[in-house]
Amino acid sequence: MGDLIESYEPIKQDLVMSDIFAESGMFPDIKSKAQALVKVLAGKELGISAFEAMASIYIFNGKLTLTSKAMASLIKKSPNIDYRVDDLTDEACSISFYQEVGDKETNLGTSTFTFKDAAKAGLVNKDVWKSYPRNMLFSRALSNGARWFCPEVLSGYCTTEEVDDIIIEPIKKTIELTENGVKDGEETV
Repeated sequence: MGDLIESYEPIKQDLVMSDIFAESGMFPDIKSKAQALVKVLAGKELGISAFEAMASIYIFNGKLTLTSKAMASLIKKSPNIDYRVDDLTDEACSISFYQEVGDKETNLGTSTFTFKDAAKAGLVNKDVWKSYPRNMLFSRALSNGARWFCPEVLSGYCTTEEVDDIIIEPIKKTIELTENGVKDGEETV
């Protein structure tokens, strides 16, 4: 029983902090102490402080997401992975990712996201894309590059900006029963 109590001890601090975070009302995505605890524990796994986790990790449709600012910070804190912004305009953002091995720096690749890419994805008519195109292009170029070139740094998280852009609409499919069996109808949204 003593081992069980000792193994529970570290989480007590997290529980107390989570309770305070949930009660503060400062984090609108948090509906319970349990959700606050999940964000704190996720932050620990990523190597960030409890407060940074509360401010940078969001719960969206039951999934944890990171702000692009947090994603950029985690990459910059990585001991051997880094990125450099090659181009950042209202039309495009290109970011090169590097890995340091010893004294040698290797270019892992470049991630580019353009306003045309955003238009193709149906994003450009959203207010945030109209008001802050450079920020949104940076976020998309960074998150794509992180997934492609250094997924180990981010543990597969998406950015909050990406998830905000996803429109979740159910696909309805009609099925018609006929004398000869089942006939699939058209898919509608």
